[in-house]
Amino acid sequence: MGPKAIWREDMITSLLATALVAGLFLDGWNHINLQNGALGEFWTIWHGLLYLGFTASAFWAVTRNPHLYTRGAKPPPYFHPLLGVPLRYPLAIGGLALATIGLFGDIAWHSAFGPESGVARVIAPFHLFLFVAAAALASAPLRSAWYAPGYYPSASSLRTILPPLISLTLVTCVAAFMFQWLNAFLDWTPSVTVGHVPADLARDARIRGTTEIAGAGRVIFTNLILLAPLFLALRRWRLPFGSATSLFVAVAFAMSGLHSFDLGATVFAALVGGLAADLVIDGFEPDAERTLGYRVMAAVTPLVLWSTYFVILRVVYATEWPWDLAIGTAGVAAISALLLSFVAIPPIVPVPVTEGGIPAPEDRGSRAFPINAPAGQGTVDGGGGDDHGIA
Repeated sequence: MGPKAIWREDMITSLLATALVAGLFLDGWNHINLQNGALGEFWTIWHGLLYLGFTASAFWAVTRNPHLYTRGAKPPPYFHPLLGVPLRYPLAIGGLALATIGLFGDIAWHSAFGPESGVARVIAPFHLFLFVAAAALASAPLRSAWYAPGYYPSASSLRTILPPLISLTLVTCVAAFMFQWLNAFLDWTPSVTVGHVPADLARDARIRGTTEIAGAGRVIFTNLILLAPLFLALRRWRLPFGSATSLFVAVAFAMSGLHSFDLGATVFAALVGGLAADLVIDGFEPDAERTLGYRVMAAVTPLVLWSTYFVILRVVYATEWPWDLAIGTAGVAAISALLLSFVAIPPIVPVPVTEGGIPAPEDRGSRAFPINAPAGQGTVDGGGGDDHGIA
């Protein structure tokens, strides 16, 4: 299968997964805005896009494996095994099994214990199976591209990298949806937010303290939800300009839409933060040997993003955070992102060499080029294997 066919197959997978994730958010919007947080029925028109997207994604993932149902057909050598069976999209197939467990388990759970309420209505035990299943299906093109440097080189154009970028964005959206009650781009209900505590409660220091803790926590957690996938992508690719912006805006737009864009103007902060990240990446052109750009991006992006966010809250929504709390929260977001960058993209490991310039025996095979490795210096999976490891 040639590069164009691989790209086209991954692109179709990404688009089908987009329908699945869009259905998830449409269902979430329905529960929040039309059912006042109630769970509702399993079989409803509001689940239509969700079920359609799942069915189409599942059918597509299964039919990429003709050796499973065609006599004499053999899997290509680049397929990766799941429980010993070579598959085109092994994580997607695993996601189908998890989704089946989650669906029937959730039905049994509700029959035994009734519907959940509060935060539990999102993170109920069998809902977690469904979220992981959705993420596994959505991640298929990302994993496919990750193990195929021959088709998706580290220095790729935006068009070339589009399928894994869409896939990464969808997985991030699923993660953000699962933690919607900790997201800064919507006011989750029922809750009380900083700057909007009712007068009869504002005199209670415990209430004020709780809202400030929750508010700062939402910002810091949302910051990590946005930055972590960006760091992951930067380990593998030199992202073209616009990659960070599209990721940030898509996630912020989807999350704000869950509550009918009550905080829709804050999506502009995601746009500004994404542009800041893209400008730093484009200007520094970081790679395995020059990691300073990653550190600068990790520190600057949260400062720009959340400073803009707090200004929008104050100007557009009359939500007045105490200045010391707002500045401190933005600072903690920057520090936490900087620390995360050292975990996600560690400094290059120096390899001692002999007098002849050959790596010492005990260090041969050391990952001297852990990220964005040029051709001939090891592939992204840490070895010198072939460039056609579609997964």
